[in-house]
Amino acid sequence: MDQNDSGTAVFRRGYVPVSELPTNSTQQTGIAVIFLMTSLAFVTWGARMYSRFSKKQIGIDDWFVTVAMLFSIGLHVPYYYFFRYEYVGFYTKDLPKSYDVEPVLFYNWIMQVLYNPILALVKSSILFFLLRLGGHNRGIKWTIYGLNAFNVALMIAIFLTVVFQTIPINAYWDLSVKPERQIDGPVFYISSAIITIITDVLVLLIPFWIFLGLKMRIAAKLGLILVFLMGGVVTIVAILRVIELYKKFYVKGYDSRHKLGDTLSSIEVNLAIIACCGPALRPLFRRMFPRLFSGKSTNDTGKYNTPSRYGNGTGGVSSFHLKDMHRSRTQTEIRGYSPNGSEEEIMTYNGILRTTAVDIKYGDAHSTDTDQVDKGVRGPTPP
Repeated sequence: MDQNDSGTAVFRRGYVPVSELPTNSTQQTGIAVIFLMTSLAFVTWGARMYSRFSKKQIGIDDWFVTVAMLFSIGLHVPYYYFFRYEYVGFYTKDLPKSYDVEPVLFYNWIMQVLYNPILALVKSSILFFLLRLGGHNRGIKWTIYGLNAFNVALMIAIFLTVVFQTIPINAYWDLSVKPERQIDGPVFYISSAIITIITDVLVLLIPFWIFLGLKMRIAAKLGLILVFLMGGVVTIVAILRVIELYKKFYVKGYDSRHKLGDTLSSIEVNLAIIACCGPALRPLFRRMFPRLFSGKSTNDTGKYNTPSRYGNGTGGVSSFHLKDMHRSRTQTEIRGYSPNGSEEEIMTYNGILRTTAVDIKYGDAHSTDTDQVDKGVRGPTPP
């Protein structure tokens, strides 16, 4: 076959239109799952981007997850055609005589090309976000750099292997073309999925490293860790997908067609996007539902409910105007209460907040209020 014609060969074979293919409730359920997961991921991504744009805190991690979302939207199109031409939801024994494997292989190839970059892009987004939180620690910083470099290299390697798993490329789906070279598909799919799961676990361990060393309330610390551990659900789905792949390729007599195991790839990538956007959504939810997400009671006014000495007293929060004693690049904010109950104050755009206790004494009063100084720490503390 001429090289110029190989790219369009698939469109000249006259595949049966999907509108003429039979369907059943199981297949329709699988397609609904794909569209639902993609829609949920899109809504979550949109909320994240709205929150970041409203705060003018767009970073490189947001652009990585945006590209992943675009790939996910593109993925559900070939997914639909794959489900229809593969007769997912039917038993193999019930396949019609008109069953054609070529469109199945063609759309499966497109799915593979789009699927693998999504997980890598999401992991890079999470790693860049964690770098902003724990980048002041040299060990954490270089660990994130190394893991992200390996993640990107793995993404490129898997992508190129998927694209050129047969030479010529169209030999993957065009049965009339004899492949000159061909990889062992089942071994590659399972081994690459296992390596991806290992990188997932390594990424999940980094939040422990960052947050367990902080001096903060146990409840707030656990809340932060749980937010990031939502990615653990994605890892569980990835493991289930590997099990399904093993059964499909190596268990004789296993009929995966009438089950919905083929939806696991869509569930995995879209859950990854949702979990990636979770930590960035907390400030938005806090603004929308302040009572629900507030880490401090409105009745917590301090021991003496002392009014403000600067501006109008609120009784709940005391503010103090401090004179700038020297020039410093460290921004200091004084509040009349400790924000240690709020994870949002820890998860700032520029890094970790360190809390230091300062005693404020009044010359005309016998009481002492303990206030908190929140200092944004981006690097070593100046002497």
